Amino acid sequence: MNGIRRSFFYIFLFFDALILIVTFSIADIISRSRLNEKILNEIGNPGLSEIFTILIFIIIWFFSARITSLYDELKNFNFGSEFFTLLQNISIQLIAGVAVFFSLKDMLLSRYFLMAYLILVFSGTLFLRVVYRYVKRLLIRQGKLRKNVLLVGDSDFGNNLFGTPERSATMGYNITGYIADSPDTDNPGYLGTFSDIGKVITEYNVDEVLITLSTKDSEKLDSIIATLSAFPVRARVIPEYFKFISNKYQISFFNNVPVIDIRNDPLDELHWRLIKRGFDVFFSIMFILLIYSWLGLLISIGVKISSKGPVYFKQERWGRKNKRFTLFKFRSMVKDSSDLDGEGKFVQATKEDARITPFGKFLRKTSLDELPQFFNVLFGDMSVIGPRPHAVPMNIESKDKIENYMLRHLVKPGITGWAQVNGYRGATLNKKRLERRIEFDMFYIENWSFWFDLRIIFLTVWQGVRGDPNAY
Repeated sequence: MNGIRRSFFYIFLFFDALILIVTFSIADIISRSRLNEKILNEIGNPGLSEIFTILIFIIIWFFSARITSLYDELKNFNFGSEFFTLLQNISIQLIAGVAVFFSLKDMLLSRYFLMAYLILVFSGTLFLRVVYRYVKRLLIRQGKLRKNVLLVGDSDFGNNLFGTPERSATMGYNITGYIADSPDTDNPGYLGTFSDIGKVITEYNVDEVLITLSTKDSEKLDSIIATLSAFPVRARVIPEYFKFISNKYQISFFNNVPVIDIRNDPLDELHWRLIKRGFDVFFSIMFILLIYSWLGLLISIGVKISSKGPVYFKQERWGRKNKRFTLFKFRSMVKDSSDLDGEGKFVQATKEDARITPFGKFLRKTSLDELPQFFNVLFGDMSVIGPRPHAVPMNIESKDKIENYMLRHLVKPGITGWAQVNGYRGATLNKKRLERRIEFDMFYIENWSFWFDLRIIFLTVWQGVRGDPNAY
């Protein structure tokens, strides 16, 4: 985190904490105003317990804000994204409030207080952000926060930056133009060659320089930086290999040497995997005890009555880091049906597939055939949420044809996933559809959070209620 983003974090955290304290006091006054004198005498005046409670709320807000990246100005460039992130933090405050006030004797005060507190906190923090955006836009229009930026180099990345002046202006940057040793007098943004850096910086009152050299000009970097050292400007280097890096890259250290991680993978961190695993175990046990214990028996009877063969279908799949495991499903096809055609190619199930039994059609339409996979989750081979595990022949056929295909195996496969709730479940009968599924899987892997998993669970249940045309 650089100095500007660190300042942004602490300033917003201070004002948010102030809002929490003020709204806590107002909510306490409101809740007490609804009680009669007898109850108020029993409760007593605010004391150490209230101070302790607001401290708990502030500490929880701090950690939840860090987890959800509430103070990441780049992440919250879009107001809708910031609004949703703010709702996540309010939800965590709700959970904290319920946990704290369940221990109090007077539940009437707790209900009144919690409702008033959450409404006031949300309104206050939202108002703060609306005011911040308005003031920032005003100052940018007045030129007080605007910086003149010069691009040095003609790489594709630099050209893309120059092509987005509206977005740059919104964030407080005015891209004055670019210089390069390949003259382009027809381009109004072209200001000269590398030897003109000093003249351009002075003439255009440049505040920052972004060096976006292409590979062929990389040997000129030393001389360019040496020239810039004679001017009071901030210089930044954007390597051309950034085109290979996702927008979720991270910078880490290897033996005190900074290295760039090509993509972000939150579940590579042990503590996040433990949290996800803990939820998987809890959710699976509760589901098996409360639902599968009776529904699984009814489905087993239906499978047996509808066709000859075993109740369960078992097949090898690839899990995290290509670890092989046996996946369980309720059998929905006729006994001994093959998933390979005469040429040995993998055949996906289709809507009018003759291999599917009548009862199997119902199971696949409602996704009830997937329920035994909660045992896979319990055994540690799968997760409740994650990229769907494909059949081994499909993996072999696709791994060299579809970009990023094997990166799905950075995490455990899931019973349902982000691709599935976005309409990419079922057969992928063309390359474009499979590529889109992989894009959704990669978005999930790079943007994973506990709340993201809960959102997918909700969307999965909702799709099950309204029906999914791709389920067959």
